[in-house]
Amino acid sequence: MLALLAIPMLASCSGGGESSPSPNSLPLVQMDAQQLETRLTEFGNGLPKAKVFDDRALRSSIPVAQEWMENMEVNPSKCGVTFAAPITEQLKNSTMGAIEYQHGYLTVALFNDEETLKEQWKAKLEENAGCSRYTVKSGNESRAYHLAKQPIDSPAEMNESYVVTSSNGSSTEQQLIVRSATSNVLIGLQEPTSKDSAAEQLTAATETIHALLEQLN
Repeated sequence: MLALLAIPMLASCSGGGESSPSPNSLPLVQMDAQQLETRLTEFGNGLPKAKVFDDRALRSSIPVAQEWMENMEVNPSKCGVTFAAPITEQLKNSTMGAIEYQHGYLTVALFNDEETLKEQWKAKLEENAGCSRYTVKSGNESRAYHLAKQPIDSPAEMNESYVVTSSNGSSTEQQLIVRSATSNVLIGLQEPTSKDSAAEQLTAATETIHALLEQLN
C-alpha cells in the first residue's frame, strides 16, 4: 500500500510532461467514492487478481505512509517521494480509488475541478526539475535512483512516463511509471519492468489507462 500511495499517484520526478497536440478533453467527471469504487470494480474484472481500494481505505493508510516518507533522507531533498507538501494537502481536493492487480497498481484521483489538477501537475514538474538521479536512505539501507524519461503516445491531455531504476549496490530493480491526466481525472500506473520489456509494457499501459479513462467517462 505504501508504494501505491507514494509512487504512481504522487511522485512526479521526470522533470517534464508531454501533451497531445490536439487533446479531446473529457467533460468533468463527477462521482462520489462509492460510484468510483463501482467503476473500478467493473474495470478490475478484466485484470488478473484485481483488488480494489476505495477512497476510505486509501486515506486510512495516509498517516502511516506520511510517517514512512518523513523518516527517509533524500538527496537532493526535493527529489523522490519526500517533496514538501504533505500527502493530505496533495489529496484534499480529490476523490481517490485504486486497483492492485497481478504485478501492478492503477490509481485514480478525481479532482473537484480541472484547474486544480493542472496546477498540481505543473507544480510537481517545477518542484522536481533536475531529479533524474537521487538517493534515498532509510535506516541502514541506501538506494540510488535513476529516472529515464520514456516517449509516450496517448490521447490524454497531459502525460509522463519513465523507467525508475533503483539499486542498493547488490541488487537492482526497475519500475515503469505512467501518469496521464484529462479534465479532472488523474490516473497513475506502476509495474515492475526490465530493459527488454519496457517499450512493450508502455504501449500496453497506455492502452489500459485510455480504457480506464473511457470507463470513467
